[in-house]
This record gives sequence, structure tokens and C-alpha cells, in this order.
Amino acid sequence: MWIQSLLSELHIQVPKPKLYFDNLGIVLLSVNPVMHSKMKHFELDLHFVRDHVHNEKIQLLHLPARFQVVNPLTKPVSGLLFLHVRDKLTIMANPTMSLRGGVKGTHT
Repeated sequence: MWIQSLLSELHIQVPKPKLYFDNLGIVLLSVNPVMHSKMKHFELDLHFVRDHVHNEKIQLLHLPARFQVVNPLTKPVSGLLFLHVRDKLTIMANPTMSLRGGVKGTHT
């Protein structure tokens, strides 16, 4: 929001920010005006987000975890998901490296 405000002051038009969440409940809470007893610990943050969603300053979208390319950088993921995301990030495996720091097949 701060960067968007700064760019606005500089007369630079930017599209509405889109925030992607793998938790569908968070996306639904952002548009649902009903508060539940289990939400008390983040009530203030939720009101802030809801106001910006209601005023159409931000957009919250659901994106399932398998499509979140940042997940392997923040939490453990399965081997197949890791390989899939690694390919999306264009990170290539180096088959000649050893976990011991040398090159496979050589003895030091």
C-alpha cells in the first residue's frame, strides 16, 4: 500500500495489486462482513484488509498451494512438487556436485 501511495504521488499509474493465497478461508473472510469467535486474534488486520478490498484498492485471489512457486522457499514440500516448482523457477540441478562439496567421482 505504501509503494502504491508513493507511485500515485509521483503520478505513476499502477494496476490494483493482486494478492494470492493458498488458503481459501482467508480470501472468503476478506469479503465476508461476519466476524466469528475464532478470528479475534487477527481482527485488526482483517478489518484493514477488508476495507481495502471493499474500496477496491487490492484484490485477494485464491491460488492452490501446488501453483505457489514460493512454497519450497518457505515450507517443506513433496519431492514431486519441489521438482515441478524448481523447473518453473528455471533452477537446474547440477548432477556433478556432491553433498560433501566436491565433484562426484573424485576422491579428495
